[in-house]
Amino acid sequence: MRTRKRKILTWIAIILIAAILVLGGTAWYLDARLEPILKEQLQSKVRESSNGLYRLELKGLTIKLFLGRIYLTEPHLIADTARYKQLKSANLAPQSVFDVYCQSIALTDINFWNFYKSKKLTTGLLLVKEPRLLWIKDLTIPGIKKKEPPKTLFELLKPVFNSIALTEIKFVDGEVVYKRIFGKRNTILNVGRLTVLLDDVLIDSLAEIDSTRFFYSKNIRVRIEDHEYLSPNKRYKIVVGQLNLATNDSSVTMQNVTLKPQYKKQDFAKMVGEQTDRFSISVDSISIEGLHLKSFLFDERIMANKISIVRPFIEAFRDKNLPNKNLKEKLLFHEMLQQVKHEVLIKKIQVTDGRVEYEELPLGRAKSGTIYFTNLNATLTNVSNLLNPAKPMISIKSSAFLMGSGELIVDFNFPVNPKEKTFIVKGKIKPMELKRMNPALQSLAFVRIKTGKLNSMDFTIKANSSTSKTRMEFLYDDLEIQLLNKETGTTENQGFVSTLVNAIIISKSNPIPEVPIRIANTTYHRDKTRSVFNFLWKSLFTALKPSVGITDNKEEKIKSLKEKQVSHKLRKKKKKEDKSRKEQIEKQVQKD
Repeated sequence: MRTRKRKILTWIAIILIAAILVLGGTAWYLDARLEPILKEQLQSKVRESSNGLYRLELKGLTIKLFLGRIYLTEPHLIADTARYKQLKSANLAPQSVFDVYCQSIALTDINFWNFYKSKKLTTGLLLVKEPRLLWIKDLTIPGIKKKEPPKTLFELLKPVFNSIALTEIKFVDGEVVYKRIFGKRNTILNVGRLTVLLDDVLIDSLAEIDSTRFFYSKNIRVRIEDHEYLSPNKRYKIVVGQLNLATNDSSVTMQNVTLKPQYKKQDFAKMVGEQTDRFSISVDSISIEGLHLKSFLFDERIMANKISIVRPFIEAFRDKNLPNKNLKEKLLFHEMLQQVKHEVLIKKIQVTDGRVEYEELPLGRAKSGTIYFTNLNATLTNVSNLLNPAKPMISIKSSAFLMGSGELIVDFNFPVNPKEKTFIVKGKIKPMELKRMNPALQSLAFVRIKTGKLNSMDFTIKANSSTSKTRMEFLYDDLEIQLLNKETGTTENQGFVSTLVNAIIISKSNPIPEVPIRIANTTYHRDKTRSVFNFLWKSLFTALKPSVGITDNKEEKIKSLKEKQVSHKLRKKKKKEDKSRKEQIEKQVQKD
């Protein structure tokens, strides 16, 4: 009995081994036969579909039929330069040319039997390692005008596949180099350390119109790490620590974003050759919600629900010792938005916990002055160049601490309609010690505040592109200033003038007991070669002078007194020199 069982088991083992050998041999035979056929078919299809413009090189192609796997080693899609020249001479060349390479491509869990029966390809993972894409777009070449609309991806694949379904596609450690040629203006953008993940990819007759899919995928996730970009003028480097994009919730997040100037403060304007602002910017994070990716990619429309900017730090520096050659008219904020050629609609921009510093080196001075704002928070709504009668204004509500002390609250309202020119700025500053302004005033205005407290400042600016009207109510106590020598930056030889200014020109307080509050109403005509910030500052400064009691008559009076003081000093100096010369002559006569 035992012998019989042993024989049966032996025969079963022999049959299984034979079956495995037959199946293995068949698989090996089919793999060996299919591999060169598939390789030739791929290369032939690439040539035919590209009209001879591209060729496909493969170092290796391996098929594991019964394991459901296909491996491609070092596939390389190469543009034929000779063929491109032929197409270019015949005005048939495309604007964009590509060179694509990767270390390997692997497809797993392929259902070959399902494809054989119904021409439906289903796979698990498509893994692409170290892809490299070179994209050259030559805008000097006119685009090819086609009579018929371009075919969809499914229409191109339909002769071979009824549908393609992939669980996941991974592009790992990729790099994209984009070169844009437009006459002498060429742009190069290099993106490295790129990872792209596509979930639940389906290509069939209905996927094209499936609103839940983006490029046939339920979700596309893109991650870019340590990206650097040098501006075309070579003055700045933009660095993004990490960028993440997801299509399922239309979100984009960026971490550790910086704009780094490539020259030091003292050298920047010299390298440019003229007076200009040098910016240094760092942002902890930027997040975009509800970005309309298809509109952005295909129609170049910038549409988003919300942009959040966390802890931005902006430093601006200007050296006024260089000539100001840029005398072009500067556009205001809403005018710049109206000049954008693409449609823009950002429902909300939120700025949280920012800091802004402006530093300026005056003409002929060695020391600069700085004004800064801390704890900056702002909300911008309806940032748009699209006309909507229900939303005619761009609104900005902001708050910050001036010189880290007095709370500043400012609201801006700009028109969206380019025919409407008037915009309004309303603001207030809460109590602060005025001496906190000295780091800016000492170098920029040659004035030092000795004492003084700001109780409140309320202002309204109604302006257009050329003129502003400002109403200001500036309440303060115990104001006393010291004028500084423009050459030395000290109070040397300024005591008399400072005394006159405090006694005659400015008022010590507002209001003065039993005197109505001084309210300034002024007009300022804009220098259109200067920025919107200069326009607003000059509008405020024009109103600030009468708010502290300075009038044109008083200024003329102090100017006359200063001229008399200078004249008196010159006479005194001349008298002293004449006396010294007379004494020298007398001594010489005595010697003779």
